[in-house]
Amino acid sequence: MLVLSALPVSAATVSSSTHKISFPGLHGVDAWGSYTKTGSKVRVSVCAGVAVHGIFAVGAVALSSNANNSKSNKFGAVAVGYHQSSCVTENLRYTNHLRVYTFIGSSTGRISAQTNAKSIY
Repeated sequence: MLVLSALPVSAATVSSSTHKISFPGLHGVDAWGSYTKTGSKVRVSVCAGVAVHGIFAVGAVALSSNANNSKSNKFGAVAVGYHQSSCVTENLRYTNHLRVYTFIGSSTGRISAQTNAKSIY
């Protein structure tokens, strides 16, 4: 006797794993994060921390985009003050490309240093 069985689409599980993000280095900035692709979205977490005296604020930014880069989502975490850190998690709908960068912000609200964007995938 031959028995065939199929699960409905709603019962199928999507296998996903979490990957660490390596941010481009910038003196005085601690940045870390992770991402998980799940179906049509990617869940991204980014964190930033001020690691050196004399730096007012630092940030870590994630930018996701579609295949031809015509649409994108951007978000980031900003920390103000020595030994302070901040983390943010977002579900992003554009999953073809993920890039990250870090920056240092001055007390006047200007970006005093910024890395080039690093491609994660």
